[in-house]
Amino acid sequence: MNARRKRVLVMGGTRFSGKRLVHHLLLDGHDVTVATRGNVRDTFHDEVRRIHFDRTHRASMESAFKDQPFDIVFDQIGYSAEDMASACQVFAEHIGLYVFTSSSNVYFGAPKLGVVESDFDPMQDPTPVQGSPGETTYDVGKRLAESYLAHHAPFPFTTVRLPIVLGPGEPKKRIELLVGRILDRKPIWIPPGCGKMSYVDWDDAGRFPAWLGTTGRTGIYNAGSERGIDPAELTRVAGRILGVEPILVDHGEYEQKPTFVRPFALTMDVSKARKEGFVFTPFDQWFPSLVRDTAEVLGRGCR
Repeated sequence: MNARRKRVLVMGGTRFSGKRLVHHLLLDGHDVTVATRGNVRDTFHDEVRRIHFDRTHRASMESAFKDQPFDIVFDQIGYSAEDMASACQVFAEHIGLYVFTSSSNVYFGAPKLGVVESDFDPMQDPTPVQGSPGETTYDVGKRLAESYLAHHAPFPFTTVRLPIVLGPGEPKKRIELLVGRILDRKPIWIPPGCGKMSYVDWDDAGRFPAWLGTTGRTGIYNAGSERGIDPAELTRVAGRILGVEPILVDHGEYEQKPTFVRPFALTMDVSKARKEGFVFTPFDQWFPSLVRDTAEVLGRGCR
């Protein structure tokens, strides 16, 4: 339990790892407000306060948050420089710390094994201007968002770079699709050149930002289980857990390719977080239960 109960705002806390973030903040005894469009019903009952707003319209943000003080704002849904420009204006002088959830995609310009936080320095990127295009690729959008925050933030901030997040209810259904194809004995296409990638358990994807925010840390932090694994080996591991030998092919159709496949290798060095006291759950601890639970959800069970 933290020594002081904090007033916390979570922008985007009703889906997937955002729910785990809210869960851990509540466990730690904080006063949590969840702000979303209101399209998804959450399961926190009277444990949280709720605000409905539209992140893409600054007027909506101003109406929802202007002059409201928060100790910490967690931004799970920022994707562009324009998003950060709105946040910098609306929350200026009214918050203690801003925690922005970014992505390992910011390293896509120069992927390699063991990327460290300094491999993408947002201060070295050209300063994005307010009104930078919001319609762009995910990796470019996150880079622009980080750069705008680095150059213009009027408050202390922390940036969390998450790798591929896996867990139950994941929006892209990465594990559901993989487990389904293995159990159905359908070909799984892993193109040549796909190297090791980092992954993180959905619970850690919520627990880590909560820890950074409530301990008052600032700066940039990589996240992820320390073991990187290539998609072919991940598929074989899943098959062993299920008791079914996957059918791996080196050419095929688009629908046969897992959605976590990338034509390069990119793993995250998380030694900065480890040295400061946060330990990510090892891949071999959380992945087997995820595969088994997914098979149960699909009504197939494990052999």
